[in-house]
Amino acid sequence: MSESRGRRSPNMSPWSGSRHSNHENAAIYRPRMPLPVSSGLRGQNDTLETQGTSDALSHCSSSMGLNPSVEGEKIELSVVEVTESCAVSLLHHDLSHNVNISGSVDKSEPSQERSPPQSSSGIDDLNQVKCQAVIEPFDICLPKIGTPVMLKPSLLVKNREKRNEIKRSAEGQIGNVLRPGMVLLKKYLTLGDQVKIVRACRALGLGSGGFYQPGYRDGAKLHLKMMCLGKNWDPETGNYGDLRPIDRAVPPGIPREFFQLVEKVIKDSHSLVQLKTKASHVEHILPSMKPNICIVNFYSASGRLGLHQDKDESPESLHKGLPVISFSIGDAAEFLYSDQREVDKAEKVELESGDVLVFGGSSRLIFHGVTAIKQKTAPGSLLEETNLRPGRLNLTFREY
Repeated sequence: MSESRGRRSPNMSPWSGSRHSNHENAAIYRPRMPLPVSSGLRGQNDTLETQGTSDALSHCSSSMGLNPSVEGEKIELSVVEVTESCAVSLLHHDLSHNVNISGSVDKSEPSQERSPPQSSSGIDDLNQVKCQAVIEPFDICLPKIGTPVMLKPSLLVKNREKRNEIKRSAEGQIGNVLRPGMVLLKKYLTLGDQVKIVRACRALGLGSGGFYQPGYRDGAKLHLKMMCLGKNWDPETGNYGDLRPIDRAVPPGIPREFFQLVEKVIKDSHSLVQLKTKASHVEHILPSMKPNICIVNFYSASGRLGLHQDKDESPESLHKGLPVISFSIGDAAEFLYSDQREVDKAEKVELESGDVLVFGGSSRLIFHGVTAIKQKTAPGSLLEETNLRPGRLNLTFREY
């Protein structure tokens, strides 16, 4: 705020702002019969001045360029100026006194004509409105209006992607067991699956409980947009709940198609573990699970996530080692994982669009994170079908 704001020129009217003369020929009032100070009145003709309002007269007069002498025998005031300019100040000078027209003062209770204090419910409603105003809808897809922002993939590229997809289906999924309980299924999600997932997440993300930028109490923000399905996860407390604290929104439900994909992932992961390890009881290595939580994150080109553990699920779920299943769509990401929270000792793997990562059993509490998003690596056919923003869409399913 500038220093001049709130000040008024000595020769300015406190209401109109117009300048006044010095009133050199103003009327002079002389008290006919001096009264004691204890009476509260200065003179018989001073019907507007009371003991409680002398300061207001002095202030009002000085604001108009006058120089009244409150303690002397005369008060230089213009009748018009006092009546028109100071009446409001006199009547409202002290809210603890009721000033009547005759000049007497009623020292009664303070005036009740004040704005009533806000109730606690009113404050809560105001805080809720403020919280809701902070959250703006985030669209994971670019608008399709105006000039296209990207070139469509050539027919050669589209045909090559389709041939690769057919080849993977014929030969079976290419998968690796990275460590006990940790499986990577490369290019597992078909183009059709990815398109459906993007469209479903976009529709849910634009509605109530959709994408927002989570943060912590100290004001720090995560480098991503987040949406929770099934149950809400609060990064400030690490707790799950039925409502999102920031705006009291109910998390959307998990689409039925997502459940079907997760069920298929678990079945194929068990087949891969059995093939690679020759284990007779694969569920001892990688347990099954039925998800009731899905955390959807969208990483922009500069998005990242530090090494952390997914350990906020129930003690029973963690004790059983029920797995986390992660879908990657869009640009590729550099993914780190380790038994310790040290980047230098972590192993790295690239997660591309369509990849599915599963970690449970003895690998359930590994430290993991995303260090970088590789720009312009998303499949062209996916971008053409969905207009997905540059970045990575990631879905992680868990059972609480």
